[in-house]
Amino acid sequence: MPDIFDEIQEDLRAERARRLGRRYGGALAALLVLVLAGTGGFVWWQNRQKAAADAAALAYIDAAAAADHDKPGAAPALASVAATGPAGYRILANLRLAAIDWKDGREKPALAAWQSVAGDQSAPQLLRDLATLSLVEHQLDTGNPVLLKQQAEALTAADNPWRPMAEQVIALLDLRAGKPAEAATLLKRLSTDPLSPPSMREMAGDLLQTIDIPPATPKPPATPAAPPSQGPGTHG
Repeated sequence: MPDIFDEIQEDLRAERARRLGRRYGGALAALLVLVLAGTGGFVWWQNRQKAAADAAALAYIDAAAAADHDKPGAAPALASVAATGPAGYRILANLRLAAIDWKDGREKPALAAWQSVAGDQSAPQLLRDLATLSLVEHQLDTGNPVLLKQQAEALTAADNPWRPMAEQVIALLDLRAGKPAEAATLLKRLSTDPLSPPSMREMAGDLLQTIDIPPATPKPPATPAAPPSQGPGTHG
């Protein structure tokens, strides 16, 4: 008897499965097609994104090389990358365009571009720091030295790749503020810093040679303390 009941239950389950299959089979098949299409679409989208990034990288490299050689088509090429490239390349292109603006005497738009990138919370920190460094470097003679030094000091963490350049900028700001001893201390450390690029160490050493540090004013000798006076009635 138990075997018969088991067989009946199995038949009922099989019949229920067939009814469910007839009722929902089409929807399940359609869902499976959609899942597969979505997966294929995602892979296609990834490949397209990679192709776009590769194309933007090549376009940026070509445009940057043209800018390095002062070719007339550099700015339009960089502007095209800035308008249509992926986010990182857009920012790089804008930074290079700012440098071109500065070189051509368009100082306000250049400073505005660097300020915009420096304050862009969505930009990579590495590029934000580069924009800050550019902003400080190009205002060494005209900007507020206290504010500029604060901005540069924010880039001097040990793991910041812009640290050597930021410290050299700080040394120049110290010289501008009439603090040659502080500038010399910083440049001396930079000139022997194994983590700084060789060109930066050499530049710091050359700059150090140009600093005229006034001799320290000798401190006057300390006046010896007077011996305690003896009160009346005391005898030696």
